[in-house]
Parts: sequence; structure tokens; C-alpha cells
Amino acid sequence: MLRLHVAVASLFLESLAYSKEEFTDWECERTESKFFMWPSLRELAVTEASQMLRPLRSSPLLSSTSAEFGQMSSLWQAIFNECPLGTIFLAAMELGNCLADHSRRIEPCEDVGSFMMDTMFGRGIPIAVLLTASWPLNHALHMPFLYAHTPEDKISKWYSIQNDPALNCEGDGIWPKIQKQLDSGIGDGLPLLEHLRSLIFSPEVQNLEAHQLSFPGDFVPGCAFGWLAVLLVKAGISWHTETFSYFSYEFLLKPYLAELKFWEFLGSGRICMYHRTNNEMGFLGRELLQDAGSLGSLTTLRLEGSPILDGQLIFRATAAAVLGEGVRAYVVKGETRLLTYAVYVWGKDFTKWLPAYITRFHSLGVHNLMVFGDEGAYEACSTVSGSVCLHLPTKNSLHRYTIPLALMNLGVDAFVIDFDIYPFRDPTPILISELESYDDAPELLLSGSYGDACICNALALYRSTTQLREFTRGLLDWLYENPFPHGVTQKALSAFLGEKPVQKVHSKEPWVVKAEMLALTLPPRPSIAWSLLDPGVQFPTSAKLETSGWAGDPEDIVIYHFFHGSWLEAESALAVNDTGRDELDLFYNTTCDGEPQTCEERRQQRILEHLMANRKGDVRPFTDRSCYTLPVNEIDAHYLDSENLGKGFLDKRRSAL
Repeated sequence: MLRLHVAVASLFLESLAYSKEEFTDWECERTESKFFMWPSLRELAVTEASQMLRPLRSSPLLSSTSAEFGQMSSLWQAIFNECPLGTIFLAAMELGNCLADHSRRIEPCEDVGSFMMDTMFGRGIPIAVLLTASWPLNHALHMPFLYAHTPEDKISKWYSIQNDPALNCEGDGIWPKIQKQLDSGIGDGLPLLEHLRSLIFSPEVQNLEAHQLSFPGDFVPGCAFGWLAVLLVKAGISWHTETFSYFSYEFLLKPYLAELKFWEFLGSGRICMYHRTNNEMGFLGRELLQDAGSLGSLTTLRLEGSPILDGQLIFRATAAAVLGEGVRAYVVKGETRLLTYAVYVWGKDFTKWLPAYITRFHSLGVHNLMVFGDEGAYEACSTVSGSVCLHLPTKNSLHRYTIPLALMNLGVDAFVIDFDIYPFRDPTPILISELESYDDAPELLLSGSYGDACICNALALYRSTTQLREFTRGLLDWLYENPFPHGVTQKALSAFLGEKPVQKVHSKEPWVVKAEMLALTLPPRPSIAWSLLDPGVQFPTSAKLETSGWAGDPEDIVIYHFFHGSWLEAESALAVNDTGRDELDLFYNTTCDGEPQTCEERRQQRILEHLMANRKGDVRPFTDRSCYTLPVNEIDAHYLDSENLGKGFLDKRRSAL
């Protein structure tokens, strides 16, 4: 994998400001427009993309010649300011209309084509946003009629593009094989990242990458479009696994893509799309990016006259739960605060276990458990007497930060827990003891990894402080602007926190944490006091990974994270071996056809056997092992000396032939 040298990172990414009132509306879900009903148009585009070329001709915005487009350029700019991705989709549709109306002649359509390329690659839109858009940009840009030629087309410019030796790869080393597999993957809808994996990491491609790093000014790809495809696929792999490398590939790709003319870009037919990560928040931006008011205790919290009344239903429901049974008072270092436990869950494979999950917490005396989830989760939760159920229909990994932030904005400390856990003891006394074991109680406590010096955000206690609220807003804003898969949310938190956990007053061994690499630069953020929950025995994770497990006495376990890895299969470019798919049944199936007491004893015995199979000793050994990263090649500072990186690479390729 590839990464830029940290010393020159500032040349690539500017710091992002995190203090704002709304999240960037990339998908135009909330945009109030003078021109289009963007949400309705997006829905139509998603369902009817392949049929939209002609129907969109009726729009007064769409022109058919370069001159007409030029007359409306200010209008196109205005709608781009409203909805970037929607405008790119419309521009691609307009380009297709124009080319179809002019028998695929390029000249009448150059202005709209140049506008489309500029908005995609010259306006600062992250490539990950483009390639994960819910707008069907891949359909809009994949126009087979542009490069499906008959013999009489041999005099056309499209034919010359398809047969330009500077762009194509016949008989040139590894490229014909890559092109064949690309064509097969795209045509058959195969997962490109896995389909091309052996070729992407072949010695030939690795050598080319090393050559580019060693001789950046002189590097000319042997197959221009083949090399772009390789970089896109490698960016896709690192986008799933190693974000730091992804940004390096994005840095390489941008000048290449910006150099292309629209006919070269479309004529290649090489459009790759990444896995789409849904970033619909559920909460409004103002509910997450601003405090709801001074809500210090149950006695002072009132809805009358509060902006809460104007919020989303889920935010109003959360505030009502704070007023009701969703929180309990607890005392740390003489200060009385409000505490809730929060979990989010969706999908029938999980929600069928939700009643047993809630009942287990209640049996330990923990009734201040807020359950956020989809309709199925809400219905399952509501079957349990005394449960606190909240309908949060949006489904994405950002809720591990939206939920605690919404609660902190209401003045509540939130212990956010994953669903794939099992509580053995009431955690509240342990949390109080942990917080009081420091000179100053940390603002954030979270679980860690057993075998390396890394965090694990399956369990995290957020205490409502000004600094932690601002910190979480910055983190959530960064993740929203960079729509990476579920697993990156933990990398992001690790990178934002850094490597300075607060140490206990009397600690036998210091907490050592190594931050994960995330991006070339990170936005400014407040410094917070944070530390770890004991990952050795009290808050461990099952030994599904090389670096997970636990040590000690099972009676000391407070919450056990048995790590159900289904999200890895859905979002990872790599194969996932998740053999323990019966843990939910093991821990939460309390039904019994025979003698209840005997059945319960057998269940407890199976749980103990599972725990002991994941035990790694008597005590967690000291470790300063860094978090797992893929091997990377450095791009040194001299690589960025040239301001014309990638400029004229097609001309260089042609002159080399």
C-alpha cells in the first residue's frame, strides 16, 4: 500500500473546521432549492437512471449545444452550489443528450463535458464521495452507445479513442490481463476488489508502483487507463482497510483524472463504484452540533420553551426518555450526574434476541438502558416491560457517535455499548470506581485491545463536558465528509484521541495506546482527558482476532464483547473468517423444553466453556504493539516538488510510443 510522507502532508489536505451548524448535504436530502426538488429527483434517478436520458430533455435547464450551455453556465453554477452530486448527475445526463442529438460528435458538447469534468475533479469533492454517491453517477457516466461501434464508425473520434495505443493495452505486459478481468468484473457485476486482487498485488504492479515512487517526474504508465484502473482499485482496497493509504492514492489519482478530457474519461468505459456507506444521520445537524441548553439534572430539564420542541422526532423522543426512565443519577467524586446506557440495533438476525438482551440488563438492576433501532427493534423492545425504546430508522455506523452526542447535548453521560456483548455484572459501580481511580475523572473511558496497544470502541463512556462534545462533533463531521466503511469509525476515534491516555493515581502498569493512522492531516480539536477500561478481564473481547482475548478469573468479567463480525463481511474488501456465529444463541437463548433449572445450568456451563476457550492466561501482558496496518511504501518529500504532477501524462505516453 501507499502513503504520503507525513512531513509533506500539509501540502495535500487542509484542516477541516468542525464548528458549524449543519453537515455538508452531499446527497441533497435537506436542500431547499429554487430549481429542483432534489430528494424527489434523486429518488427518480436511482430507480430510473437507465431510462432518464430522453425524459430529462423536457427540463428547461438542459440544453443541447455548447453555445446554449454557455448561455446557461451561471445557472449551472447556481445549481452546483445547491447540490454538487445532483448537478454532476444532471450534467452527465445533459452530456449524453447532447452527444446523442449530435450523432456522437464531440465539438458541440465540449462545454458541458468540461463542466462535468471540472465539477467532479476540480472542485475539491473527495473521490470517495463521488464513488460512494447514492446518486447513480455510474449509470449516468456509463454510456455504452458512446463506445459501442460498428465498422463504419472507424473514422469517428470515439473509434480513435478506443484504439489509441496511448490509452489501451493490447500486447503490453500485464495490461491485457487486467483489462480482460476489468471487463469481466464490470460486465458481470462482480466485486472488483476481490476479483482483481491477485493482479493488483502482483509483482509486476508492485514494481510499477515502486518505479513511480522512485522516478515520479519520469514515470509514464505503460497503459494510461489501465494504470488509472489499478489506482482506483487499490484506492478501493485501502478505502476499506487503510485510510491513510487511500488518501495517498487519491493524491495520485486527482491530477491524472483532472488531466482527462471528457471523451477520454467516458471513452475508457472504466467506471468503478465503491461500497456505499449510508451517512443519513437521523438527527438534525443543529441537534448534534449545538447544545440543547443547560440541562444539568432531571429537576431542571424542561421541554417548554426549548428548541427541543422544534427538533426531529427521534431527538424529542430522546429528550423525553431523559425526562422519564432513561437515565439514573450517579455520583462521582461528590458530583451528581445523569447516566444512561445506550445501544443501537437493527435487522431481524439481531432484534430477535433484543428482549433477552434487555431482560439481562434488567436482571442486573440496570433499567436506564435506551434502545435505539429500526421498526423491528422498536417492536421487539416494546415487548419488555419497563424498557426504553426509541425508533431511529436510519441504519449506519455513525450512530455510535450521533447517539452519545445527542445525549451529551442534553446533559447526560452515555455509556454506549455494542449489541454483541453480554453483561455479567452491573457496570455502574465499576464505572464509578474507575472514574474515581484518577486524580481528575476522565471525560471518556473506552475499552481496549488485549494483544496490542489499541482502543476498541465497542464500549465507551461519554461524560457530558464542553470539550468532549466539541471533540465528538469534530470527529462526526470528519466521518460525514469522508464516507468510509464501518470499521474506519474506530480508526478515526483512535487517530483523533492520539496516544496520551490519562494514567491512574496508583497504577501497577501504565496504559499504553498507539494511535492508528487515518489521514494526512486532521482537523483541530480540543484536548480531552481520556483513558481505558480494563481490556484484560473486566471489559474483554473474545479471541477472534490475533490481538483479542482475555486473562484472569471469569468472575471478574463485567461486560464481555463476543464480537459478531457480520459488518466485516458486508464492508470489507478482504475475506472474513467469522466462525462463531452462534454466540447470540449461546448467551441469550434462555428458552428451555425441559427442566428450567437444568437447562440454565447447561447454558451457564456452555458460556463458561466459551470463556475459557478464549482465555489467554492469568494476566494481560504489557504490550506496546502498534495497531495492525498494511505494509506501505512512503512517498518522500521530493515527490511533491513538481507542481505539475501528472500533467501531460497522456502526451508523455504518446511520445514514448
